[in-house]
Amino acid sequence: MKEIIVLVLIFLGSLFILIAAIGLLRFRDIYSRMHATTKAPSFGLLLILSGVALHYMTAVVLIKAILVIVFIYLTAPLAAHAVSKSMGRPGKKG
Repeated sequence: MKEIIVLVLIFLGSLFILIAAIGLLRFRDIYSRMHATTKAPSFGLLLILSGVALHYMTAVVLIKAILVIVFIYLTAPLAAHAVSKSMGRPGKKG
């Protein structure tokens, strides 16, 4: 039963990351691409790391998975904000 849950978590996480990659290729403007590259991969990584932590079930793997998840959820919005600020507003001079 545990193997099925792990398989489903990793598959769904991979699917979210694939959808984000397709969105990155399909969207036209930078803001839509930023949305695709921050939201779906973060959730996909959460699912994949949850599956990995559930598979190994050791304290070290669980702590590392939690730290990576926290790091991703803290840095992805900051990176998207930095990219959007570097783009500037259309029509803004100077």
